[in-house]
Amino acid sequence: MDLQVAGLEDLHNRVGTALDRIGELQAGTRVQSDAFFSHPFMEDHTEFESFTAFCEQSPWVLDNRSDIQNVPREQLNDYVAATTDFESWEGMKTQAAEEEIIDQIIS
Repeated sequence: MDLQVAGLEDLHNRVGTALDRIGELQAGTRVQSDAFFSHPFMEDHTEFESFTAFCEQSPWVLDNRSDIQNVPREQLNDYVAATTDFESWEGMKTQAAEEEIIDQIIS
């Protein structure tokens, strides 16, 4: 039996957008931290309501969100492990990216 499904243009467009976003993230495109680490993401996976709060309550002075890149990785991983559902900064970023991409596809 052959089966044809009509009306998949919207899904095709959303998947295309998600694939573009994956490429951007893999290329290291800069993103707004509060947009990337959305409020729902932060509330679901951390002790904080926002990425800004995560930075403000950290043991480091993070005047600029990009300052987090200057924190020694082991110390940052310890902070992430103590205050989030993740064991490492990389794990937190990866999960945020996955959730953002899935949201783009299903919304």
